[in-house]
Amino acid sequence: MTIDFLSKTRFGPDSNEVFKMSTIDFDSITDMGSTEFIETLNKYITSFQTNQLSRLKELKRYYLADNNIKYRETGRDANRADNRIASDWAKYITVFMQGYMLGNPIAYDSGDEGLIDKINDFSKQNGADYHDGLIETDLSIYGRAYELVYSNNEAQECITKLEPEQTFVVYDDTIAANSLFGVRFYQIKYSSTEINSFVEVYTANNIYYYKSDMASFTGMSFVDMAEHAYDGVPINEYKNNEERLGDFESVLDGIDAYDLSQSELANFQQDLNDAYLVIKGNPVTGTAEPEYQTDSDGELIIDDNGHPIPTANSSTDAFDKMKAARMLVLDNNNDPDGPTPDAFYLTKTYDATGAEAYKKRLVDDILRFTFTPDTNDQNFAGTQSGEAMKYKLMGNDNLRKTKERLMTRGIMRRLRLLGNVWSIKNSVSTTGKTEGLYDLINDVQVKFTPNVPQNDEERVSQLKQLYGVISDETLFSLLETFTGVNAETEIKRLADEKQKEVDTFKLQTGYTQLKSDDGDVNG
Repeated sequence: MTIDFLSKTRFGPDSNEVFKMSTIDFDSITDMGSTEFIETLNKYITSFQTNQLSRLKELKRYYLADNNIKYRETGRDANRADNRIASDWAKYITVFMQGYMLGNPIAYDSGDEGLIDKINDFSKQNGADYHDGLIETDLSIYGRAYELVYSNNEAQECITKLEPEQTFVVYDDTIAANSLFGVRFYQIKYSSTEINSFVEVYTANNIYYYKSDMASFTGMSFVDMAEHAYDGVPINEYKNNEERLGDFESVLDGIDAYDLSQSELANFQQDLNDAYLVIKGNPVTGTAEPEYQTDSDGELIIDDNGHPIPTANSSTDAFDKMKAARMLVLDNNNDPDGPTPDAFYLTKTYDATGAEAYKKRLVDDILRFTFTPDTNDQNFAGTQSGEAMKYKLMGNDNLRKTKERLMTRGIMRRLRLLGNVWSIKNSVSTTGKTEGLYDLINDVQVKFTPNVPQNDEERVSQLKQLYGVISDETLFSLLETFTGVNAETEIKRLADEKQKEVDTFKLQTGYTQLKSDDGDVNG
């Protein structure tokens, strides 16, 4: 893998291109299995793999803390430290934003209770809370996310997330930019030599299947076709922003610089431990006489070559004995003009204050440019008031609002696709209503509740002051974040409790109501 570390342009000009096709050209296609369309489809897939896939893979690598520092070419000597420490900034930013936006599940509101019940049932059956979290995670990483709305073998409506590295949508050339078809392509590896490629194309009414018996998508052939009833392209694309940029994409260079700073500090520490010992002077002071083996008469034992045999613990090097004694004795070889004896390690001076200030500036920039609060800041939480917290989260709140609006567009398109099937099945009754199901769905409100720490006492005190000022239903809606019970259920529970108290009172006192002819009530 070739990586340009902190140099040149990171991604090419076509790395985030939105695919389009002329409406006239698409309408002129009469056979989706024709060689002409398959060639056009292959061009889109080739362009995606050539220009866009590398960007998506790199963003995913950073989310997995497999940063470019891992692939940096340093040219260091083999004996020197070459640490490559990757920081997990990308995941920190993504997890914070995902939790902040969707830590509390999305809620739906409408004047039609039957429709809301159907939406809630669908969400529960499909684990929509978890699914929406996956969509937001992909948005934060890639800047785009995809889901497929489909019907399973039991004709139940379902949703599933599609991989952005294997999915794209082709739009028409009108101002409305309507989706013409969505593409999902993938490969299955049966063995090291047998790899098959598959492509699925989703149009407004049909699904087309293609296959290639090779590891590439060239040479595809049409396999099958199936109909669906969603009356729209069932691959639904979400955008993180108009540029389809990930939440940490703008600070990749800052992350690289932080990784480099951490790695060089580790290199310094390791090189310090392995520093060269410089000795000025003669470490061999005097003569170190070796010890030899002797016989019972004290005579030296001679080997076959006529040399005395040293004892097992003998050392012929005085320097070895000095190291064993952890003491170093030096002289200048009796040369008054020679160097002054000295011994020291050859090291560089580490500017701890400057290095820490540099890293702090990098951290501040990464958080500032991604609108992510520093939760390690001692002044961030604690006893601060709600208003102070709002100011610290203001930048992230502004970003969150944009993300919520774009995500709402995707969720509303999901509901409209589902509504097209529900209307066929008559899953939601519209009898006696002036609006059709499509219009009722357009009136649905998608509600996001930011997941932030709150001062419960302060919050409850504020809500108490609203009692009698706003309706009970609105008040209980605000209290839902504390109780976990929606306003309608809470009002019903209160009514049941009051009725139970009245019934108990009547039972205990024998109270009865008697109404006279003139309407007076007597007990």
